[in-house]
Amino acid sequence: MLNHTVDAFTRHTASQVVYQIFPERFAIGGGRSSAHKLAQPAYDLPNVIQRDWDELPSAESCGDQFFGGDLDGISDRLDYLGDLGVTGIYLTPIFSSPSNHKYDATDFFSIDPMFGGEAALKRLCDALHAREMSITLDAVLNHVSNRHPWFVAAQAGDPDKRDWFSFQPDGSYQCWQDFDQMPELNLSNPQVRDVLYRRPDSLVQHWLARGIDHWRFDVAQDVGIAVAQEMRAIVGARFPAANLLGELNGFAGSWFAHGDGFHGMMNYWYRTAMLAWLRGEIDAVQMNQAVRDARAGYGLRGLLCSWNMLSSHDTPRLITALGDAHLARLALLLQFTLPGVPLVYYGEEIGMEGGNDPDCRRPMRWNPRDWNTVQRDWVRQLIRVRQSNAALQYGDVTVLGDRLAGNALVFLRHTQAPGEAALVVVNLSDQPLEQVLLLPYSHWYDGVPLRDALGQAPDTRVQAASVRLQLAPHSCAVYEAFEPYANYRFFKPRNRL
Repeated sequence: MLNHTVDAFTRHTASQVVYQIFPERFAIGGGRSSAHKLAQPAYDLPNVIQRDWDELPSAESCGDQFFGGDLDGISDRLDYLGDLGVTGIYLTPIFSSPSNHKYDATDFFSIDPMFGGEAALKRLCDALHAREMSITLDAVLNHVSNRHPWFVAAQAGDPDKRDWFSFQPDGSYQCWQDFDQMPELNLSNPQVRDVLYRRPDSLVQHWLARGIDHWRFDVAQDVGIAVAQEMRAIVGARFPAANLLGELNGFAGSWFAHGDGFHGMMNYWYRTAMLAWLRGEIDAVQMNQAVRDARAGYGLRGLLCSWNMLSSHDTPRLITALGDAHLARLALLLQFTLPGVPLVYYGEEIGMEGGNDPDCRRPMRWNPRDWNTVQRDWVRQLIRVRQSNAALQYGDVTVLGDRLAGNALVFLRHTQAPGEAALVVVNLSDQPLEQVLLLPYSHWYDGVPLRDALGQAPDTRVQAASVRLQLAPHSCAVYEAFEPYANYRFFKPRNRL
């Protein structure tokens, strides 16, 4: 079982823990109330529905409901995020737009005044970087608002802008999933690609030069693989540290086939498999194979640079999706131990509930009385365990669970350093897991003791390339090796590959 070399960019990217924020619903800067904030001129727009922070969003006119969250509110809460253990944040779109979600931009080069404008973004970037935390912005390259000046000019017959969109002879136009408020950009037009990412003053390069660190790109299947490849070549030459990540709600193996497109993808594949397994819709054979499929299809680098996500602004929240807090904690365990960057949707750490959009976009609960403290402590522990073990950050993965009878997911994470590994076991069965597992790994030697980093399962020991597992029903363990002797070391530097 040979490991593949992981480059410095991949190691750094894979070592992060990212926290996703829907800015309109996270916090209001300066401790202001919704009523105070929503009285600002920025909200003096047609169809705006003003809501109180303690209300729930409703399905009716959901894009027009505003609670008042902004970028200064995020800056005010960075101590909270630092205490949790996250290393970076990802914001859904913040560019000028008439909606609360901002996926229908009217200007890619201005920060919406609802969120505090460019000055608030600079304050946030400076505060994050002072804490050695990163910021990822969300770019929609596929479409804009039908109020965007480019589209207004195109509809009016402007010859310079008409070919920036795709019009039919009857005046209709290509639009995202037939939402006519979101006309699609014509990405085959070089001028469009110039303004989006090719020129030094383009959308993507402009904000990287202004201090943001990384980009997440919406609806990657509509943006296309060729655009991703061209963008990585151009943007990567000027900003080699920037992670470029795409959204695809499915299996993303083809996006890594040539190794020169997006660095990573949102790993919805993991989410689909984990939720199906934890809900009893598939068995452990499929679950173990799903992890193996991702490793084969994404490649190690692609997998490590992808985001392991369990929920988002587009999906039901974790506890709502599973209907059980204990199962949610098992899902979180897998999120933090499978290859990839854990992406924690705001509020998941405190057990917030919520169904489909817009219910999953409820305002953040800041009163600790509203928190599931067991879940918050669990997330903090998982982050500590992950960040203390290099194998859980950027190690390769070997899937072992489908060798066992029962209903367990088992995989080994391992780097090239001898002994730097973690054996992750989740027993979803109603019966105890008491089996011997053959371990095809050369650097956990005979007699090496293993301890559960979570402090739940009993210690065990490697015995001639095998390990005896003893786990209670519906439980988990993260086994790590340790040195038991005062004057002897199992893991000698001379065994490094």
